Amino acid sequence: MERILAALDGSAESEQILDQAVRFAGRNAAIDLLHVVPTFNHAIPGVGFNVEDLAAIYLDRVAERLSGRKVRTFVWRGAPEEEIPKAARSLNADLLALTTHGRRGLSHLLMGSVAEVVVRNSPVPVLMTRPGLPVPERPVERILVPFDGSEASGDVFEPVRTLAADHGAEILLLQVRTPLVADLTPLGFPLSSSDPGPTLEEQVRRLQAKGLRVSPVVAQGDPAAQILRQARNLQVDLIAMATVGRKGLSRILLGSVAEEVVRKMDRPVVLHRVTPSSEALRRAQEQHAPGSD
Repeated sequence: MERILAALDGSAESEQILDQAVRFAGRNAAIDLLHVVPTFNHAIPGVGFNVEDLAAIYLDRVAERLSGRKVRTFVWRGAPEEEIPKAARSLNADLLALTTHGRRGLSHLLMGSVAEVVVRNSPVPVLMTRPGLPVPERPVERILVPFDGSEASGDVFEPVRTLAADHGAEILLLQVRTPLVADLTPLGFPLSSSDPGPTLEEQVRRLQAKGLRVSPVVAQGDPAAQILRQARNLQVDLIAMATVGRKGLSRILLGSVAEEVVRKMDRPVVLHRVTPSSEALRRAQEQHAPGSD
């Protein structure tokens, strides 16, 4: 992990992501601070500053609190839900970090808010916290990764490997066994009849072969409830999971587990948006269809 981008909106709530970002950043990781101001900003009468000037001053003050870190500040113009993912890509961030204000939980986050669009469009994993979550002083020791055997749920492993390697943390690979509904895996990803995917034991061995400390955990019941329960029981520092960030009814169904986890989270969560193979194929076909250029 070389660079983390923290999105701030000027509120004390949004700044609570900073302690989490510092904790999960590698020892030499840089932190970029971003504030997006609306395109309709204008000079403030009688003050002599415009909103962008004030945003720059604000970020400079926040940066002073991160002494000892490589910090850059950026003020962008536009719609935050559009510019934040663009900034993550442009600034070569490895991780995007933000606070979900969560006044209505993730139902607010996943039903049209800025954070929902950011998660759906972010090119990198998104670290989220909510106001009031404590920040332990101990090092990062354990990361819980829900896994249901699907290709999509396994896509989260790349960013998890980086976090685990940076901190020497143990990965706890959680499989929640529950009856399958509507051809979906327990985490809400489409079943693949052609490739059932690796078993829990196979995935543990794969990660161990890469030099990581990995232990399997098996639970039974409601996926979201078990993810939260096991996170508490095992005293993990982070929950990292994949989500299918799509629009419409399919998004609501497939994102329900992540939605519930973030809505009730009592520790930070990393969401990594993935695109199942079928979706990727469809997009590729659309891009290369006649008249698509």
